[in-house]
Amino acid sequence: MYAPNKRDVLQEANGRWLGIYQKLAPELVAAQSKPGKAFPCPVHGGQDGFRVFRKTAGTTGGGVCQTCGFKPDGLALLTWVRNWSFHEALQEVGSLLGVKDPDGRDGKEGKARAIVPRQTKQEVKQPSNEWLRETMRKVWKESVSLTHPTAEPARLYLRSRGILAWDRPGLESTVRFHPALSARTEQGRREYPAIVAIISDTEGAAVVLHRIFLTAKGEKAPLESPKMMFPIPTDRSVVGGGIRTSQPGEVVDVCEGLETALAIETAMGLPVWSLVNAYYLENFCPPPAVKAVRIWADLDRKGRGQEAAKNLKQRLWSMGIKARIMLPNLPIPTGAKGVDWNDVLLERGSMAFLGEDAYRATR
Repeated sequence: MYAPNKRDVLQEANGRWLGIYQKLAPELVAAQSKPGKAFPCPVHGGQDGFRVFRKTAGTTGGGVCQTCGFKPDGLALLTWVRNWSFHEALQEVGSLLGVKDPDGRDGKEGKARAIVPRQTKQEVKQPSNEWLRETMRKVWKESVSLTHPTAEPARLYLRSRGILAWDRPGLESTVRFHPALSARTEQGRREYPAIVAIISDTEGAAVVLHRIFLTAKGEKAPLESPKMMFPIPTDRSVVGGGIRTSQPGEVVDVCEGLETALAIETAMGLPVWSLVNAYYLENFCPPPAVKAVRIWADLDRKGRGQEAAKNLKQRLWSMGIKARIMLPNLPIPTGAKGVDWNDVLLERGSMAFLGEDAYRATR
């Protein structure tokens, strides 16, 4: 059986992912042609949850879906989009490019090798780490507490989500409001009010800012992606970290979205750390003093939220940390991608949380 080496396949595929996708996964072509731009997820749809990485579009490929998670290279993207095994993805790409396996087979079975041109490298000027840090420091300095009189758009937005936990002392150290942040639109750059939150690394050090762009009336801003992180400095990482809305204790509560975290706090009075998305939740690394973690998972139709929570739980138990998954007790509405604990608060109110044991974390 044809079994090419991963390293050989990736080496030959370097710079050829556009042509590879044209032949093996046409639904990825648009995103590969405009790296960094938001597109509908090729697996579950939506409007703007998926993008191809700008830095590696011309080399190794790779992308990320806000729901489905991080795909480090083109092979991972094909495995995900085509529902192939990793070996199947290697075979398909390897045979397309004529890569020989250790036994000299190229997977073509006598067929001519396909001509897959290398994609012209797109020179995208990346902001320097120093510029990013100075810009984020300026944004944070200009931001105010959610209780500030000018933060009404944030309070209107949170209130529309049933969230009232914006006035807890200490929250302003992690979550704030900015009256006018610049965002790119089809008509050029515009300014919108925004909720701003610090995403920290595994040590609790601030790394990057997460933004939720709003309108003056407290609605999500009419942008392709109203929720965006600043680019992460290349010498830092937030994998394993998250938005720490409180100081760590022996028990930590975690979830994906910031709204979900504040919704649980509204209902339960418990500070909850937002880990932003399923990929970061799956890779969460609790501080050393933590003995138990409650995972308030999203219930996704495709199962990604549940999978991420399960993987985190298993890893935590292997580390000697107790873990328990809390799943929303709601059915997924027709046409919806899933439900989370903010939906529970909206649909059933705080009383729906009373059946959840807030002071245990067991198997």
